[in-house]
Amino acid sequence: MHDCTDTRNRFNPENRFIGDIEDGLRYPYACYTKEESDERYAAKATETGLTELSEVVEGKASKAELAGLADTVSTKADESECVEIRARLDALEWKPIDIISFVAIPTLCEYGSSNTINLSWALNKEATEKDINGNTVAGNTKEMTGVTAATTYTLNVTDGQTSTSKAVSIEFANQIYYGVDDDLSAVTELSKVLSNDKTRTITVDAGVDEYIIYAIPVRLGTVAFYVSGFEGGFEDPEEQLLTNESGYQEKYNVYRSTHKNLGQTTVEIREE
Repeated sequence: MHDCTDTRNRFNPENRFIGDIEDGLRYPYACYTKEESDERYAAKATETGLTELSEVVEGKASKAELAGLADTVSTKADESECVEIRARLDALEWKPIDIISFVAIPTLCEYGSSNTINLSWALNKEATEKDINGNTVAGNTKEMTGVTAATTYTLNVTDGQTSTSKAVSIEFANQIYYGVDDDLSAVTELSKVLSNDKTRTITVDAGVDEYIIYAIPVRLGTVAFYVSGFEGGFEDPEEQLLTNESGYQEKYNVYRSTHKNLGQTTVEIREE
């Protein structure tokens, strides 16, 4: 047991460390030297400070409070406690608002059609204000109806301190037709792909009396055909006015292979 002849208790009654246990022995509060009392006082102050810090952190402190807490943590916490609380502060630390994603479905529509565009977005934090093309929106989705022409939607968000925006575009295209047939009277009944890209690779199987056919809108320009790496094998295009399923009419260049009954053939269509 400690010798209490030269001890001095520095604490008020409510702050005394009554019944502390060290090395398996219990020491009454009156038997601490000044140095021991100083150590216990520092430990108690740290414990109290950390409790207050924890309460503020749990209450999600403001930016200014977080900055002050960081300084307090550095002076009151030991190394392990500082690392833990610093991590918690970092998780709550203020960051500028950001748009993680802004998506439109669909982004490509057929000429002549009326479409419903579903917009959705995700932010890194709650926004105080949000609008799309100047019209206020709520939540994280918006449905745009009756879309008949190319449109760009811009999402604008702010958290009251910082602002950002992101845009998505809706494009319109017409069908590109390809396949095999014995004449050019039913081009719109062939296989089709909605695209503004006239180049691609197709594989078809041309049977008896069947030609390979490829049709693209005149506005896309002309193309060249390659089979097994060699250019050619197609006639000059015939111009036709074709109507798509949405009732939209457009002039097409319709190409036909020079020969029929070519069997299974892979054709690469390139820019001319």
